[in-house]
Amino acid sequence: LIYFIIISLSGCSYISNQSKETAIIDCPSVYFSSENSIYADGSNEDFDLEKVNYKASLNNYGFVGNCVADQQYNSFILDILILIEPINPRNEIVNLPIFVLIYDSENNLVDKQYFRINDNLKFNSEKSIYEITDVIGSLNIYTDLEKQINYITIGFVKIN
Repeated sequence: LIYFIIISLSGCSYISNQSKETAIIDCPSVYFSSENSIYADGSNEDFDLEKVNYKASLNNYGFVGNCVADQQYNSFILDILILIEPINPRNEIVNLPIFVLIYDSENNLVDKQYFRINDNLKFNSEKSIYEITDVIGSLNIYTDLEKQINYITIGFVKIN
């Protein structure tokens, strides 16, 4: 019994030493790139609809909780809603490359971050078709503490 008490006390003291001081900060404005808000998966050589698996479009966003700053980083957790329209899907796998451009108050590019959102298309087994699917992707954005963030631009990475 004494052995378990000593282990639990030492374990709890280690966890309390790990705590970081955090502060709630203003969340930056979020914009979707007008040039990169739609992503078509398939052959990029031409725009033949027979070779396009699906079309994805950025639809909406929302911050998860508060935007916070700790002793090292600013942290923004952002959920984005993506609507996926199946055109000629070869399988149900959806793989979406996303970029995030981070700007300061003087419109200077501060940082670029890249994410990948994976999901599956919804399949209606009664009708034997793929349906329009909404995917919620979570972006965990971290920036250096000394950088002041004013706004963020989100878009799809175009892959050639």
